[in-house]
Amino acid sequence: MELHIQSEFDCIYMINGEFYEYADCVNMSEYDVVYVTVLPLKLSLLPYTVKLCGAENVSSELALGLRLSPDHYLLSLSPRYMTVYSAAPKPAPPKSHIARLFSLIKSGETQAAYAMLSDELKAGISKDTLTAFFAEYEKLIECNWEKGNKFFLVDKNNAARLHAYTLKNEFIDDISECD
Repeated sequence: MELHIQSEFDCIYMINGEFYEYADCVNMSEYDVVYVTVLPLKLSLLPYTVKLCGAENVSSELALGLRLSPDHYLLSLSPRYMTVYSAAPKPAPPKSHIARLFSLIKSGETQAAYAMLSDELKAGISKDTLTAFFAEYEKLIECNWEKGNKFFLVDKNNAARLHAYTLKNEFIDDISECD
């Protein structure tokens, strides 16, 4: 099984005692106990360790671990700040088209999200249909380890569904669920 680690900040990882600069794809058995120590490269952030017991889902303030498919496990990491009572900095805007679209829809900016669609796709769906498509999902996870603009949509029960999207002239032209 492949372990994919994504973090919201620059860091290096120590996985079961070995250092990794990138942990996009680390092989592990689904029955292994894996310790992931996050070592931030920014002085205002603190290191921490996450224990993965096989392919069980993990959910805490700092880490979200999901079994995306039989062959893929994703560990998504958040920063740990030194100060307890200060406001966390505003996250950077998403870089990919689909992450931006999802972010806009979840923040209620339906008009801006609809503007990201190609004219052909706009002709086939309404703003309400677009909003309803993403309504049951709480998180979008991009598959950086696969080609073809693939991403997982995760619902409130941490069930993940694989989807793909296509671009046409920098506009989203199609979104479809993969088998």
